[in-house]
Formats: sequence, structure tokens, C-alpha cells
Amino acid sequence: MLASALSFAVAGIDAIPVRVEAYVAHDDIHPAFVIVGLPDASVREARERVRSGLRGAQQRCPSRVIVNLAPANVRKVGAGFDLAIALAILAAAGDVPAESLAGVAVLGEIGLDGSVRPVAGALVAAEMARRLGLEGVLCAHESSAEVALVDGVTPIPCAAIEHAVNYLRCGVIRPWTAAAPALPGPALPDLADVRGQPLARRALEIAAAGGHNLLLVGPPGVGKSMLARRLPGVLPPLTADQSLEVTRLHSVAGLLPAGGGLVTARPFRAPHHSASAAALIGGGPQLRPGEIALAAHGVLFLDELPEFRRDALEALRGPVEDGVLTVARASGSVTYPCRTSLVAAMNPCPCGGGPACACSDERVRAYRRKVSGPLLDRMDLGVRLVRPEAEVLRADRPEASAAVAGRVRGAAERQAARGSGSNAHLPPAAVAATCSLDADGEALLRRAIDRLALSPRGVDRCLRVARTIADLAGAERVAGDHLAEALSLRLGSVA
Repeated sequence: MLASALSFAVAGIDAIPVRVEAYVAHDDIHPAFVIVGLPDASVREARERVRSGLRGAQQRCPSRVIVNLAPANVRKVGAGFDLAIALAILAAAGDVPAESLAGVAVLGEIGLDGSVRPVAGALVAAEMARRLGLEGVLCAHESSAEVALVDGVTPIPCAAIEHAVNYLRCGVIRPWTAAAPALPGPALPDLADVRGQPLARRALEIAAAGGHNLLLVGPPGVGKSMLARRLPGVLPPLTADQSLEVTRLHSVAGLLPAGGGLVTARPFRAPHHSASAAALIGGGPQLRPGEIALAAHGVLFLDELPEFRRDALEALRGPVEDGVLTVARASGSVTYPCRTSLVAAMNPCPCGGGPACACSDERVRAYRRKVSGPLLDRMDLGVRLVRPEAEVLRADRPEASAAVAGRVRGAAERQAARGSGSNAHLPPAAVAATCSLDADGEALLRRAIDRLALSPRGVDRCLRVARTIADLAGAERVAGDHLAEALSLRLGSVA
């Protein structure tokens, strides 16, 4: 009459255990199918999916069913509870042994024909199952590769309800032996395609080596988007922990392809400038990750920066600097990692700054004011791109991505050897020790602070960029020429 199964609600990049309790009775006079426990509309619709799915699997559905999703104070969203509801009903009706559900978690959506479909968040559900000491996860076959990424948890793939029923009746775990495939990244464009922009290429190399933010200013067609899209190709490979974190984020967002395993390619996210603040930082009923979190350990590219909504851009200021983002709503709050390299591009004026530009100084100032000073202050590097002359454009033979990536990898290894992470995200206490200047550098910095009105944040970021330039040069200490290059790149963005 009463049985239960364990499933999970996804909250951020974590999972909350949900006990699915089912009470059944054969009451043809007062038939009912009720789901309680703070379900949303998609969970309440499980009544029709489960009823039809059980019939499609030649399993009986009792006439009176009450399902409780506990704890009742956690909002339940999505179709991931379907399979747990169906199996709890069958266990309560005596069609499968109730005790066979004790050692496994259940996750999956049910089709009207009884098929089991994948749902978002299988990886974080498997991680919670391991913490609870469960031996396996009953899930769709397409979710098995995600579950298999978690050591100690066995995926139990089910293409249909009857497969889950057969497993629960026989009591034997069908071992998962297939290795979770690593998801190949897309073919990356080569940096050698960008001709006539040596300064911008140098800034891109520094941004890749230290994880710095980069602003590109120039008229249309000079290569701003081309440069940004080639940044992932020169970034160091993801570490094992970074790959797992990226996979976790893409799993809860439902972006992993069916049957996909570990993500090994650096993310590249390029939202349109019409994106809302919620799209950039996350939100919605499930508090899903936004673009900045989905770009973690990769690149977030904002093209046509002044055309983004002001509130959306201002919402990025804290996450860009802190590397973490807390999305707080009345329904709760979740925290996402969002340590990414921000690359932004903009035109010098509203018309694009072409040869026929007739924009007044006031129009140019109004256009630039669309991007706030505090956000610009968080851009470590800035480059103004100009149209190269024909001779330069045709004769330039720049380095390929592989050569640049080799230097970037060497600089990243030096940073890792210091044990303090990338230079852009050094703890404040480590900046003084790691970025100490020689006498010439100290004198130059003092002059820059006085003459250029550098803010404390600007000084800090110049020191971090100078440290990255020194790492690319293989220098143990930051010298005056390293700092001079850092200052020139910071000040040349919108001048």
C-alpha cells in the first residue's frame, strides 16, 4: 500500500535528495492521482505521463494514487521525478519488491509509450548518490555516461520502464562497462588568420596566459570577433578538476548531448547583445546558470558591448572580479563558479568609425557612456584596432595558434608552480609578493599613479598583467619594461 523511491532535485550545481512516497488503493468509486510536496506544473503533469507510460509498459496503474515528494519545503521542478514516481507506485502496488529500491537512486523522464528519457543534472545527482552511499542510479541509457563519471556509483541504464522493473525484480545490478567518452570540442580557428593586428594579437596572448579580461575597440571588419573566437585555441588545456566543473555546469543546464561524457574543451559563449540580465547571470524557476557561469574556465565574448542592456552589464561587475556568482531569488539562492576570461568588443563611435564618420564629440561621448567606468576599470587589457594598410595586410604572416599556445602553456606552468593560480585571480595578499617590482618599475608605477590617475584597482590589475608579461618572458621578477607594456595596454583601450 505504501512504498518509496529516492530521486533528486537539482539546486545550482548540487542535488537535493527527494523521497518519492506513493500510496495506492484500488478504489474505482473515487479514482484519483494526486501529487503533493510543492510540485510545479511540470511535476504535476507527471500524472498523465506516468499513467500512460505504465500502460504502455503493460503495467497496471492503481485507480487511486497519492504521491508525496519530501521534503515539502523544496520546490520540485522538471520531469526528472517521473521514473521514481512510476516505480514507487509499482512497489506500493506489490508489482516490484519495495526493498529493491532501497539501495539505488532513480532519475528519468517517462514518455507516453513507457520509454525513459534523459534529464538535466544526472552528474550532480550521481555525486549526491555517492555521498549517500548508494550503489547505483537507475536512469535513461543516454544519462549513463554522465553517471559513470562518478567513481563508486554504477549507472543502471533503462531504455523503458520494463527494463527498470526487470532489474528490481531480479535484484542483480547490470554492470556498466562502457567508458564515458570525452566530448570533443569543435575545430578551433587559427590565430594565423588574423593579419595586420600585431598589438591585438599580443594582448590576446597576454590575456590567455594570465586569464585577464580584454577590451577590443575598432571599426567593423578589423578582426575583433576573429581575435575573440581564436582565444580558446591558445588557452592551456583544462585540468581534470576544471573539466569536471565545466561538465557539471553544462549538465545542470541541460547542454550535454545525449550520451555525452566529460567536457574537455574550453567553453566559448557569445550571447547576443539583446540578452537580459537573467540570461547573463542566471535565474528562472530552477535558478539555472547564466552565460557567465556556462563560460567558466573558458571565454565569455560580448560583442557590441555598448548595445547590451545597462543592468545586464552592471550585473557582471562582481562576478567578473570575484569568480563566483550567487543568484538569489525569493525561492532560494544558488552559487555558481564563473571564473572566465571576459572579452568585449565595441566600435569607437555609433556609426562604426569608418572613413565617412561624421559623429560629433557629444555623440561619441554618449555612446561610450553606455558602458560604465567601473566595468571598464575591470578590463585588464585594452587595444584600439585600426584598419591595416594594404601592403601590411597582404604581407603579414603571423604566427599560428600552436606557437602562441606553447608560450601560453609555459607561462601557465610558471604560475602553477607558484601555487597561487592564474595571475588574474591571485589572492590580494599574494599580489605584493608575486608582483614585486625592481627599482625602475617602482619609479615608473609611482609616476603612472600620479600622472594617469590610476585607481587602486587599476594599479592592482596593471601589476597582475605585468606579472603575466614577465611569465611569458621567463623572468623571475617583474621589470620596468614589463610594467610599461602593461600600462600601455591598459591605457590604450578607449583613448
